[in-house]
Amino acid sequence: MEIPNLTAALFGNSISVHFSHDNILLREEPAPLKDAKMSRIDPIQIKISEHHVSVINMIDLHETEFHLDSVDHLIGQLMQENQIWAFIFVVCLGKLTDGDKMGLEWLQSVFGDGVLQFVMILFTYEREEESDSIIDDLKKNTVLEELLKKCGGRYHTCSKTMNNQSEMRELMIRIDSLFNENHGQCYTEEMYNTQLRAREDQKKSECPRFG
Repeated sequence: MEIPNLTAALFGNSISVHFSHDNILLREEPAPLKDAKMSRIDPIQIKISEHHVSVINMIDLHETEFHLDSVDHLIGQLMQENQIWAFIFVVCLGKLTDGDKMGLEWLQSVFGDGVLQFVMILFTYEREEESDSIIDDLKKNTVLEELLKKCGGRYHTCSKTMNNQSEMRELMIRIDSLFNENHGQCYTEEMYNTQLRAREDQKKSECPRFG
């Protein structure tokens, strides 16, 4: 049986990732995110095990200086060309920041609350032994527990370098499972446009009316 190509979008803060040539998912840090003239987001095409994967890098996008209209243009163009199987929320183990919390809020505001059914948290670690303490971390941190609950309790762990083949293969299996949980449904352009219209309607309703 042929395994279909899958598309995953990564978002969160760059402190959770080590960009380098051997980073399987993200490779080198892309310059465009720092560029206010950024015109499009191009997925990276990679192969992990039998999977052909399109990786969309939205790391730090919620912290850029782009006006929301510019983000809408970027995302709108992206959604015309892609259906997203999973949104991977990259969070550094033991270093939850306000930026992390904002990352998920940003995703919901841009893509709508319905996006949460496609979200999985990817906890990254510096040292492998850190990944063993994740359950304890969750019990001690109510904010982290709440974030995980919002994401349906779905998570995976991997090194910040993202260069471990077995961890990446396991991530692909988790994404497959999420796809099956969603009965083969992806996040689509239609869903995004529905959220866009809802935001525009809300903006209109909040505008003061005179006369």
